[in-house]
Amino acid sequence: MLKVGFVGWRGMVGSVLMGRMREEDDFKGYEATFFSTSNVGGQAPDVGLDVPPLQDAYDTKLLSSLDIVVTCQGSGYTKQVYPKLRENGWRGY
Repeated sequence: MLKVGFVGWRGMVGSVLMGRMREEDDFKGYEATFFSTSNVGGQAPDVGLDVPPLQDAYDTKLLSSLDIVVTCQGSGYTKQVYPKLRENGWRGY
């Protein structure tokens, strides 16, 4: 089963994406993990499935274990984290 991480899901763009995915029942068929830069350990969003508590969005080891990372966090986050993922050998999307 694919492992998909979501970063920046509470912001303007991310919240619209989340709402649309809930409406379309798009959280089935893969393992979803939600990440936060400010609320690690908090409750993940209700997506109609059991999901673990919020994970650290800067945990490149955990992010590297995912097949896909969907980020709406912004370019600063991406510029900081993406190169580290690639350096760790991540070949995901």
